[in-house]
Amino acid sequence: MKNMLLLDIVTFELENSAKVFKRWEHVESKVSSKGLKVVNQWFDAGGGRIITVYDVESIKDYVTYNFSFTDLCHIEVFPVIGAEEFKKFASKCMGNLTAENSP
Repeated sequence: MKNMLLLDIVTFELENSAKVFKRWEHVESKVSSKGLKVVNQWFDAGGGRIITVYDVESIKDYVTYNFSFTDLCHIEVFPVIGAEEFKKFASKCMGNLTAENSP
């Protein structure tokens, strides 16, 4: 099975920043994230948001890691695909559509 990329946007109230970062340290030291790898991560310069791209083996790996933050943060997550991979996929789909619509 191929891994999937997930992008999440974590939003939290600035007054909870210390709690969020303390929890983060705890989770990273205690929660096994064997099937989850952080590809890249960005912090909103104004505070209150963290944007992360994960490479996960299964959605369960992602949920196991992020469940600990649901009381402090609002988390939006969705699957993403790299631009080059998407271009290849779209090209293949367009080729299939063209072939299907040819007389």
